[in-house]
Amino acid sequence: MNEPPRIELARLPTPIDHLQELSRELGVEIYVKRDDLTGAALTGNKVRKLEYVLAHALEADVDVVLTCGGAQSNHCRATAIAARRSGLDVELFLRGARAASVEGNLFLDLLVGAGIHHLSDDAYEQVEKHMAQRAEELGAQGRDALVIPEGASTPLGSLGYVRCMKEICDEENEAAISFDLLVVPVGSGGTLAGLLAGAQRYGFKGRIVGVPVCHDAEFFRAKVTSILEGMRRDHLPDIDSAVPEGTLQDGFVGAGYGRATFEELERIRDLAILTGIILDPVYTNKAFGALLSLIRTGSLPPGQRALFLHTGGLFGLFPYGDQMPHLMVP
Repeated sequence: MNEPPRIELARLPTPIDHLQELSRELGVEIYVKRDDLTGAALTGNKVRKLEYVLAHALEADVDVVLTCGGAQSNHCRATAIAARRSGLDVELFLRGARAASVEGNLFLDLLVGAGIHHLSDDAYEQVEKHMAQRAEELGAQGRDALVIPEGASTPLGSLGYVRCMKEICDEENEAAISFDLLVVPVGSGGTLAGLLAGAQRYGFKGRIVGVPVCHDAEFFRAKVTSILEGMRRDHLPDIDSAVPEGTLQDGFVGAGYGRATFEELERIRDLAILTGIILDPVYTNKAFGALLSLIRTGSLPPGQRALFLHTGGLFGLFPYGDQMPHLMVP
């Protein structure tokens, strides 16, 4: 692999936990790759990507980074904190009006002094244009800005999940087990692209399933293919950029991106009580619902092993607190 510069931001390797009680209940072996433990405030799957993206920024003598996402974007929060750790200024372009209350990821964005640009839903459709214009403005002021796409889901950033796949394969070898299925949420495509590339590079034999939490399989097939093509061009010339059939599983967006139904919130509570694992409503809980569906429909036969990639998102759970009191154990 053409290995580009990388800075150390994440606490790696992350552990793999065996959920024994849930495994007994479901009749299959459930494991969790704990990428929610890549750090504390600087936590989640985006940190692995930012190790490469911010290394590039520092090498290019950038002094400010611009990126985008929803008001409770895990990526924006991780970018803001990682940028400050790297000595960089940061500006965030957030979808939606200014919030009446400041909590969760947005609180942490403001805590580290990120500049915030609020965009309407319509304006956010052209967020790349808005970020490019702001980068030009900063350039006219003598600043050097780097625009980081949503989710840091670029060929460079996705190398973070090639490295993650190496961890998974190493852990399989050390524990003398193999995973039949790997399930991951898909919000911008870079994590899935990196895992698919890493599976080819390191010989992972299990089926990889990505679960869109917005858009649909057709959208993400094109997005992931594009990232893989970029990875093959720039870093991994031997990989196949085709996304295998059946990789992307539709049907779990629910009420929409960033929205949670009563049943989905119940699942967060129930899993927390049974296992101590806390999912978030936007990404991991929807993907975990897909894993449960695959088990219940027989796509994962009894006795097989499934690995769920926990991509973090704890801070994004806090704004849902007013929807959950009726779910709490008295």
